[in-house]
Amino acid sequence: MGSYIDSTASVVICVALVGALLAFFALTLRVGVGVRTFERLEREAPLAIVGKAPMEAVYSALEPLARFLAGLGVSANSVTISSLGFAALASLLFAVGHFGLGAAAACIAALADVIDGLVARQTGTASRFGQLLDTAVDRYVEALMLGGVAIWVHEEAWMLVLVLAALVGGFMVSYASSLLRELRAPDVGAPMRRAERLTCLIAGAVLVPLVASMAPNLDPVLQFSPLLVALVAIAVVGNVSAARRLLIGAGAADAAIAVNAPSEPAMNEKTWPTSPRFLIQRESRSVGGTDERRRSPRARCDADSV
Repeated sequence: MGSYIDSTASVVICVALVGALLAFFALTLRVGVGVRTFERLEREAPLAIVGKAPMEAVYSALEPLARFLAGLGVSANSVTISSLGFAALASLLFAVGHFGLGAAAACIAALADVIDGLVARQTGTASRFGQLLDTAVDRYVEALMLGGVAIWVHEEAWMLVLVLAALVGGFMVSYASSLLRELRAPDVGAPMRRAERLTCLIAGAVLVPLVASMAPNLDPVLQFSPLLVALVAIAVVGNVSAARRLLIGAGAADAAIAVNAPSEPAMNEKTWPTSPRFLIQRESRSVGGTDERRRSPRARCDADSV
C-alpha cells in the first residue's frame, strides 16, 4: 500500500487538484465571480465540505481538452466507454493493493464522465441514447471500483460488509433520485450523489499510500483507515439519504393517487353501462322514462361484460 509508485501517484493527484483550484480562483479574481457556469453543475448538489468550487475548477480545466477531442472527431459515446475501461483498470489495481495507481485510474474514469458531456455539447451530438449509455456506465464504474476494494478486503468480513453497504447506499441514492424525477417530486438535495461518492472513494484511496509511507510500522488496518472512513461515510450517509428520498417519493405517489382517483358514486345513485349496443337498445325502447326496466337479455349481457 505504501510503495513508491503509489505514493508518487497520490502526490501527483493532489498537486493536479491544487493546481486546478488555484488556476480557477485566479481566473475568478481576474474576470469576476461567476466567470463560467456549466449546465450539469446546476443539477448537481454541491460538495458538502467545500461546495462547488472544486467541481467548477475541474470542469473549467477539462473544457479545453473536450474541445481538442471534439476537433479530433472523438465522439462523446467513445469517451463514455473509455471511462468503463479505466474503471476496470482501477478495480484491478485496488484488488492487488495499489491504491495510489488505482486512484489515478479512478480519477481518469471520473473525469471521462465529465468530458463526454462537454464533448457532446461541443459537437451538438447530445442524444437520449448517449444519456442512457452514460447512466448505465456510471453504475458499472462505481460497482467496479468498489468491487476491487471488496476483493482486497475479502478476508476481513467486517470490511467486506462495509464495502457492500457502501455499494448498496450508492445504488439506492441513484435509484431514489430517479424515482423522484419520474414522480416529478422535489429532490431534497440530500448528500452522497455520485460526485460526492467518487470524491470520498478517490480521496480515501489517495491517502492510503501516503499514510502507509509516512508510518510504515503502523498497523495495516490503520494504514487503510482513510479508505475505511470514506466507505463508512458512503454507506451511512448514502443509505440515510436514499431512505429520505424514498419516503418523499412514497408521499408524492400517494398524493398523485389521491388526486387522480375517480370519485365514487353516491350510495343511492344508479350508474348505467356504457356499452354502445346497450345505449342503442335503451334509446329504441325508451317509453315514458321507464327504459331502465325494459332492457332485453342481450342488452343485460352487454352491460354485464362492461
